[in-house]
Amino acid sequence: MYAKPSLSQPDILILGDSQISFGAGKEYLSFFEQLTERCNITPQRQKALRKLGETKTAAIGVRSTSLQSWTTPRGAAKGAICDVDKKFGVNAGAYGIDDNPKRVFVQIGKGDAYQFCKPNQTAFEAMFEQGYYKPSLLVLTFLGNSADRWAHSPELAAKDARATLAQVPRDVPCVFISSVPVYLKKTNDTRMRAQTEIARAIKKAGNQCAVVEGFNQKTRAAIEGQAVYFRRNDSGRVTDPHHPKPAAIRRFLEINSAQICSAIFKSLR
Repeated sequence: MYAKPSLSQPDILILGDSQISFGAGKEYLSFFEQLTERCNITPQRQKALRKLGETKTAAIGVRSTSLQSWTTPRGAAKGAICDVDKKFGVNAGAYGIDDNPKRVFVQIGKGDAYQFCKPNQTAFEAMFEQGYYKPSLLVLTFLGNSADRWAHSPELAAKDARATLAQVPRDVPCVFISSVPVYLKKTNDTRMRAQTEIARAIKKAGNQCAVVEGFNQKTRAAIEGQAVYFRRNDSGRVTDPHHPKPAAIRRFLEINSAQICSAIFKSLR
């Protein structure tokens, strides 16, 4: 049992997969730390913002993870979070933890701020146990690593949605944002179907977590197939089609800013 909450207590905590690690984390921090500039702040929204304190923000992206990884107590799905990366020895990129705004690479399960791996518990259960982490707003941004699972099985999407809402404390407001489109159309077609299923499932599972279907025709048109938004070799060929560069993340957040703002303040009501 945890004796006390983690010293790394952000007001806003963003959890995601490797897109966060490889460029999105810093951009998400900037967006959520600047809500008064990014969103249309009405008197009602200004009142809601007080619930977020100083809007101190942190982000953690863990390699090939999904909602299933965070809600499963054992086995390969949990291993995506808790197993030590055999090649690099670390499996996550973190921003804003321990007041460090820069990205640091860490191994989940090691270090005072990353004790999410307890036997026979899910990562969410360990994270929120006794207020170890207790953000005023939880942001979940996942899609790609469950694309086939969700696109081809509404039942599994519903299972993941129910498990997530059952394990995130009821007094923690939540926003789910689909991750950013990637380079290849075929991959994005599958992810589009997956988004439809998980968005429907989260909405059906309860009203705690507001949903932003950020993976849409506008963001696809802006990012899909645009080599400038992806890492390339000297000849210009895209070498990493799955992790958009920070400029693409900024474009994604810009296009979806009104929808994200609406979801934030809906969850804070």
